[in-house]
Amino acid sequence: MQIPLTPILLGNLIEKGFTYMLANIETKDNSDAITTILVPVRKKPDLNNLPQGYTTFYKITGEPMQLACGAEETNPLVEYHTLDETITSNDIFEDRYFRMSEDFFRQVLDSLEDYAVVTTDKNGDINSWNTGAEKVLGYKEEEIIGRCAKVFFTPEDIAAGTPEKELKTALTDGRAIDERYHMRKDGSRFWGSGLVFPLFDEQHTHRGYTKIMRNLREREQAEEQVL
Repeated sequence: MQIPLTPILLGNLIEKGFTYMLANIETKDNSDAITTILVPVRKKPDLNNLPQGYTTFYKITGEPMQLACGAEETNPLVEYHTLDETITSNDIFEDRYFRMSEDFFRQVLDSLEDYAVVTTDKNGDINSWNTGAEKVLGYKEEEIIGRCAKVFFTPEDIAAGTPEKELKTALTDGRAIDERYHMRKDGSRFWGSGLVFPLFDEQHTHRGYTKIMRNLREREQAEEQVL
């Protein structure tokens, strides 16, 4: 059985001790759509001895987070009956899945050391900040809460109205791709790759936005060091 990977499901898997995800990436004929089949496991797989049908694996707080949040033209599905160590139906559907605490979500966000995860109000003013955001952007939480997220954009993007356009696109289309140069606290620039999503409450009233971003060049440099 396969089910879509969502942020809530991903958080639930992390809570239950799953640390990696096997991946099988498929591109369908005559289509740009990519389907990624993921299998959560608790132990780090051996890249040279992966189960048949799987070509790579990810740390669960890495690429799966962006996939769960809607990476463009990607359809992430979780498979949970092929391996002895994979999740069971009880892992997915037990009631506690829907009742994770605010403290737990904070732990999940802070575990994403390579990703900046920021929430703002409807005006773009920052109201939450994870440790990954401090690493990527250089601001401590007490320095940035309450400030407008425009501070991360370059002067030329601000002059062009890019921050406002990004929020408008996210609200209209359900997400906005955020790939451009960004500004750190020290004034240096880096190429950030991520997504912006609108946030709604239980009554579907728009409350703000979530921004998930990674320093893409930093990731490339890490991969080059492994090769």
